[in-house]
Amino acid sequence: MTATYPPDRHLLRDLRLEFDHSDAAASRARMPVVPELCADDGSVRAGALATLVDVIGGGLAATAAQPDWIATADLTLHVVGPATSGSVAADARVVHAGRTTVVIEVELLDQSGREIGLATMSFARLPRRDENPDIRASTATGPTTMALATSRLEASLIDMLGARVIDAARGELEVPVAEWSLNSLGAMQGGAVATVIDAAAELATRSATSEPLVVTDLQITYLALGRVGPIRTRANVLGVGPGYAQARVELVDTGSESRVTSVARVVATRTLRSEP
Repeated sequence: MTATYPPDRHLLRDLRLEFDHSDAAASRARMPVVPELCADDGSVRAGALATLVDVIGGGLAATAAQPDWIATADLTLHVVGPATSGSVAADARVVHAGRTTVVIEVELLDQSGREIGLATMSFARLPRRDENPDIRASTATGPTTMALATSRLEASLIDMLGARVIDAARGELEVPVAEWSLNSLGAMQGGAVATVIDAAAELATRSATSEPLVVTDLQITYLALGRVGPIRTRANVLGVGPGYAQARVELVDTGSESRVTSVARVVATRTLRSEP
């Protein structure tokens, strides 16, 4: 990892996110909708939306926890409509900032202002360490972006993460822990974890149902940092029905004594896009 975070080529830059942290209790982020973020139905995939949620929610939680630091405990996302063009806005607010936990709620809106999803994140409040970023020094008021003039996705988000399919029917992927998707602590970033879970669940549920399902619900528990890699996914389909499937996905850091880093419950349904 480079001394400056994020490096010039990084997930957080290439998504071309825009932020507005003008309110200490609420923040907004906006993410352009590009084909590289979309599933094959043309709508932004749940993993990409979860990445947006993770970034804006984590930044707001870190601000709320000052002078302490935070660790993500869980992320829940429910997608109710498609985002197919323009941009997606994420409006985040502090629901709870207590002595041991911080809870953030994020509303997702499409270009027209229609609600397309709702997410919550909870964070453990931890004593600050020397290596933790100084939010007071880095957070500016008003609109900001980490994107550079050359920042952009050169392939699908899943391909940018370097995911390789091992067994589609079992939802088995192998993904490196690479600089492009690291967080400030040198581990796989939380939104990247969500995207890998999304991809693994999509493979497994489509294999089980023979339908082009897309992930609409993610409930992720973060157990440990994925620092070494490669990360392997293990998916079990728990139930299926017409246009519906539910799965459990587990992420394992194979380079760290096969430690389980995250577990998730996932729901996949038929395309979110409205039929003409």
